[in-house]
Amino acid sequence: MKIGQSVLAPLKRSLVRPLADRIERWSPALLLQWVLYVLLERLWQFGTSAGLWTRDDTRWVFGARDGEAFVDNAKYLFLHVANERPGVRPVWLSKDRDVVRELQQAGYEAYYAYSLHGLLANLRAGVVLLTQGHRDVAMPCCAGARTVLLWHGIPLKTISWDAEFPDEPVPVRRVYEYMSNEFDRLLVPSENLAEVFESGLHIDRDRMIFADYPRLDALFSDVRGSEIGEDETARHRVRRLSRNHHVFFYLPTFRDDSERRFSAQFDFHELDDFLARTDAYFVVKTHPREQFDLPSNCERIVKLPGKFDVYPLLRYADTLVTDYSSIYFDYLALDRPVVFFPYDRDRYEKSRGFYFDYDEITAGPVASNFDELLTGLSWALETDLEKTARRELTRKLLTDVNRTGEQSEVVHDAIRRELFGVRTDRTI
Repeated sequence: MKIGQSVLAPLKRSLVRPLADRIERWSPALLLQWVLYVLLERLWQFGTSAGLWTRDDTRWVFGARDGEAFVDNAKYLFLHVANERPGVRPVWLSKDRDVVRELQQAGYEAYYAYSLHGLLANLRAGVVLLTQGHRDVAMPCCAGARTVLLWHGIPLKTISWDAEFPDEPVPVRRVYEYMSNEFDRLLVPSENLAEVFESGLHIDRDRMIFADYPRLDALFSDVRGSEIGEDETARHRVRRLSRNHHVFFYLPTFRDDSERRFSAQFDFHELDDFLARTDAYFVVKTHPREQFDLPSNCERIVKLPGKFDVYPLLRYADTLVTDYSSIYFDYLALDRPVVFFPYDRDRYEKSRGFYFDYDEITAGPVASNFDELLTGLSWALETDLEKTARRELTRKLLTDVNRTGEQSEVVHDAIRRELFGVRTDRTI
């Protein structure tokens, strides 16, 4: 490298990086998609009023996690519709070609979101079902469709308008507000949570469907197709271990700061010794963006892949260990012990904030350090003193967990009733 180049390179980086960061903060891709959305919306309004075209209400398009994965409530409602509802044509759209290939090989209709087939399916669909938002599929192509936000969990920590949205630039905030008004329905597990979602998502109560999440089906029975794209070896191992051993599932919240991640708080060898003494196993599933190295010789700690869908395996967990994850509220449906490990609670609460009082909402031992965590695990092995409190929370936060394995059916019927006025025998 020439001397001049070695001097100019860091100078260019120092000048370009702030500009790039500023441009990124203004989310130009989002703004462009919004402009296209509005243009297509006007075009649809003209075309439908003139009788030139319409959308097909029997074609439902699904997407999840910004189009990157086959997961969450959209996954389980899609599988229910594909497996049980011949009158609806479900299509999964993804921005990951591997996801598309795996679904097609399993016999389901799926397309790359930006392919011709994907764009046409998106444009023709009468109903679009999402988990994060319109960018789960091709956002502009949702204009004119009935859109249902299935969401991805009861929030303990604040979300969207109560979290990061107010700090966005004004044009970005206006796009978020505009798009929140484009949702025809939002799925909410309980009427007691209406205020939380109204505040966090700016979707009013009149547009809410109160029913439990479709992903709860996987907690009670095998869902055909739920294994697509998953690590079969890991699935079989957890099932095998659960037959004769107590299995802990640890599902921590993602943290950007590497020093605050759970692996920096653990003594893995001491944990493995504890598990050996108690004849138990500890299954760890982290956020896809969070990686950790499991030390050698930790035979009782099982590391699941980051992109693994944990819901089909939750029913094999005898105890859940978590901190602020919404999966806690889903796990209440199983009525089993929960241990909490919010080792950075004070810092997290100050920076993010909670919708509920943490001490009141956590029905189980709360550990602030690793030694207390081991004590909590011992408690879960020996007794379950929080059963009454846990069941009270279940009644408060979930609509009806007695229909085990039927949540997708309830949601499907509710959508048809709310959007199309189709009467069903079932009431929520």
